[in-house]
Order: sequence, then C-alpha cells, then structure tokens
Amino acid sequence: MTERIQRLSRLALLLALAVVIHTAEAFLPLTVVWFRFGFANIIGLATLYLFGFKDALLLTLGRIFLGSLTTGLFGSPAFLLSLSGGTCSIMAMGLLHRYFSRTFSEIGISLVGAVCHNMAQLGVAYLVLVRNEAILMVMPLMILAAAITGFINGLAARFFIQHFKKLSTAKIC
Repeated sequence: MTERIQRLSRLALLLALAVVIHTAEAFLPLTVVWFRFGFANIIGLATLYLFGFKDALLLTLGRIFLGSLTTGLFGSPAFLLSLSGGTCSIMAMGLLHRYFSRTFSEIGISLVGAVCHNMAQLGVAYLVLVRNEAILMVMPLMILAAAITGFINGLAARFFIQHFKKLSTAKIC
C-alpha cells in the first residue's frame, strides 16, 4: 500500500471513530443543561498532532456534519451550536499547536480548545437562540466544565496519540 493510501485509510478510520463517539454521546442523558463531555474532540486533537491542522479541521467538520445526520439534528440549533463550538475549538487548538507547541502540551491545548468551544457555543446561543443577557450568567459554570473536560480529553488524547503511533509503526501481516 502506498503512503498516501495508508494516510487516507487512517484518516477515514479516525473520522469513523469520531462520528461513532459523537453519535453515541448524543444519546447519553444530559447531566447538566447543555453539558456534554465532548469525547469526539479527543479524536480531533489527536488528528491535529498526528496529521496536522488541515486534516484536523476536515475531520472535525466531517464529524459534525455526519454526526448530525446520524442523530437527525442536521440544520437544528444543536447542529449550529456544535458547528460553531467545534470550528472555534479546532481553530484555537491549531493556532496553539502551530505557534506554542513547546509551551503547551496536549492537555493545555485541549483546555484552551474546550474553553473556546464553550464560549463559541454560548455566543451563538445568545446571538441566534436566546437574545437575553441572562444566558451569560452560565459562563462561569461553562468555563469550569470546559476546564474539567478539557483536562480529561487532553489526557485521553495524549494516550491515544501514543498508541496510534505505536500501531502505525507495527508491521501487521
């Protein structure tokens, strides 16, 4: 198999995994209003480290579109929130990875991405859905939730990246 085919195959597997995680998480009961762990973002962050920003952005957008189709939420307010949060998050993580990768680890980049994700969603919810400043009162709670999930997802991404690299170099008959 050529290197290009291997790369595309690995990216396709990562996209499939991200869509499955995104879809499965959508069917979990909500613990707190609007709160999800964002486990599919682990795959986006791992793709950023393994393949670069362009592939991570395409994977994130693909995951959001395909995930919304599988859950029946395409075009809904939930889709709009997911799209805004995911796009803002991967852009912020991409910038940090490119310019500050020696300063921030996967965990630090994930923390920033999680906060950006939640703030983008809150901004879109205010501008498009709610139009009431009272919604901004949940910002401290959302930042706290982002810090917790960003740490957990960053740690998981670190392990995922290490194991993915091991599997990629293994010779499978």
